[in-house]
Formats: sequence, C-alpha cells, structure tokens
Amino acid sequence: MNEINQGLILSGIGILITFSSLGILILVILLLKTFFPPEGRDREFVPKVGAPDKSQSDREQNKRIAAAVGAALILQKNKDHSSSLGKVLETPPGNWWHKALNRIQFKE
Repeated sequence: MNEINQGLILSGIGILITFSSLGILILVILLLKTFFPPEGRDREFVPKVGAPDKSQSDREQNKRIAAAVGAALILQKNKDHSSSLGKVLETPPGNWWHKALNRIQFKE
C-alpha cells in the first residue's frame, strides 16, 4: 500500500468518525428534548386585545422626550465643531498619540 492510499484511508476514517460522533450528538440532543421539554413552550402566545395601557403610552412618550433631549445635547455639544469637522478629525486625541507614532516610525 503506497502513501497516497494510506493517506486517503486515514482521511476517510477520520471523516467517518467525525460525522458519526456528530450524528450521535444530534440524537442525544433530540432524545433529551423529548424527555425534558422546555417549560412554557406548550402554551401559545395570545396578545391582549383592547385599548393600550396608559402606562404604556406614558413610557413611549417619555422615551421620545428622552431621545429628543439627548439629540439636543449632542447637537449643542458639537455646535462648535460643526464647521471644522475635518480639522477636528485630523488633530490627534492627546499627547500619547505622538509618542505612539514616534515609536511606530522608529523616531525614538
């Protein structure tokens, strides 16, 4: 038996072992699912019919107000940088940036 045949046989055995162990694992999972079904899966979801709660509409209104306040704060904070966004992005964030660049470019 030459090396190519031996390698093909070993590869086939390895693939056979891998897929058979995967099949056994799938069978074990299916058996465990049948013997131990997850709780709460038997009941169907039935949505409530009727008018929405007042608390639900209040929550939605509060979320909208909070989003508007957050957006206004971000716009106010970035108001100074709106005309010079390119300059702001080109400036390094701090002193450590120059040190890191010098180390990368072997200037130290």
